[in-house]
Amino acid sequence: MTRKERQKRILEILEDHGAVSVKKLTQILFASEATVRRELTELERIGAVKRTFGGAMPMPEVNRQIPLLVRESLNSVEKNEICRRAASLVQNGQVIFLDGSSTAQHMVKHLRHFSDLVVITNGLKVAELLSELPIKTFCTGGRLIENSLVFTGRQAEKMAEEVNVDICFLSCKGLSEDGVFSDTSEEETDLRRKFLACSKTRVMLMTANKIGKTYLHTLCRAEEIDCIFSGAALPPALQTRTTAKRSEADSDMHL
Repeated sequence: MTRKERQKRILEILEDHGAVSVKKLTQILFASEATVRRELTELERIGAVKRTFGGAMPMPEVNRQIPLLVRESLNSVEKNEICRRAASLVQNGQVIFLDGSSTAQHMVKHLRHFSDLVVITNGLKVAELLSELPIKTFCTGGRLIENSLVFTGRQAEKMAEEVNVDICFLSCKGLSEDGVFSDTSEEETDLRRKFLACSKTRVMLMTANKIGKTYLHTLCRAEEIDCIFSGAALPPALQTRTTAKRSEADSDMHL
C-alpha cells in the first residue's frame, strides 16, 4: 500500500467510524504505530483530520478541506455522468474555463473529440490531463494550494480579468435549499467569482451529496447560474425559482 493509498484509507475509516484510535488503525491497516502516527500528522497538517488523545477524528465538515487525492475517488461514476451531459454544451471554437475541482477533471475525457478548443484552468491536475489532448490549454498560474492542487491568488484572478470565456464549468461544496452555492475555501471562491464575471454561460456541476448543504463562503446564487447539472433533483423551491437555461441536447438536466 502506497502512502497516498494509506492516507485515503485512513480518511475512509474516520468517515465511517468517527474518532478512531491509533491502535485500531494499525490493526485495520496492518501498519506500525509509527507509520500510522506519521500519516495522521500529515493529514492533520493539510487540514483533513483532527488529532485526539491516542487517535484522530474527521475535521468538522464546515472547516474541512478534503485532499484532492481523496476527492478524486469519491462519487466518480456520478461525476463522470454529470460531465458527460454538461459537455453537450461545448462547441468547437469556444473558450471554456474548467476549475480545479475533482468533478471538473471528468470533463476532460469528454473533450477528446474537439479539435478547435481553448481551455483555461486553475487546476494543476486538470492541466496535466489536458496536456494529453490536442487542445490549446492555458493555466492561470498563481499560488498553488498544496491540499487541492489548484492555483489561486491575485495572479490567477488577473488572468480572469483579461480574458473572455464562452462557458465556465464550476463546482463547489454546497447548494442550500434556498439556492446559495458555497464553499469552505475563500481563495477558490474568490477566483470562481472572477470567472463567473467574465463568462457568457455559467455552468455548475453538483453531485447529489452537496445538495442541501451550506458553508462559510458564498459563491453565488442559483439565479446567477445558467445551467446546473446534478446527480439528483434539486430542491422543489429551487426548481421553481431558478431561471437557468435548459439544454435541448439533454432534457434530463436537473434545473
